[in-house]
Amino acid sequence: MKRSLAGLGGVLLLACATAMPAAAQSQPAAAHTQDDELRKEIEALKKGQQEILKQLAAIKQQLGTKPAAPRGPDVAGVVFDLGDNPVEGPPTAKLTLVELTDYQ
Repeated sequence: MKRSLAGLGGVLLLACATAMPAAAQSQPAAAHTQDDELRKEIEALKKGQQEILKQLAAIKQQLGTKPAAPRGPDVAGVVFDLGDNPVEGPPTAKLTLVELTDYQ
C-alpha cells in the first residue's frame, strides 16, 4: 500500500510540475492581449484627438473669415445743427455726444 501511494504522489507531483509551465505561459499571453487592447485604445484616442484638431482648425478658419460688424457712417468733422434742443457743456468742447431716439 505504501508503494502505491508513493507512486500516486509521484504522479501528482509530475502532473503539477507539467501544468505549471502551461500556466506560466498563459500569463504572458494574457499580458500580451492586455497590451494589444491598450495599444488599440491609445490609437483610438490619437485618432479622436486628430479629428478634434481638424474641427478646431475649421472653426478657427470660419471665425477668421467672418465679416466685421457693420460700421456706421463716418461723421468725424461733421457739424450738427441741434437747433433749440437742450445742450450741456460749452459749444467749443472737443467731443459732442448726440443721442438719436425714436419715441412712438
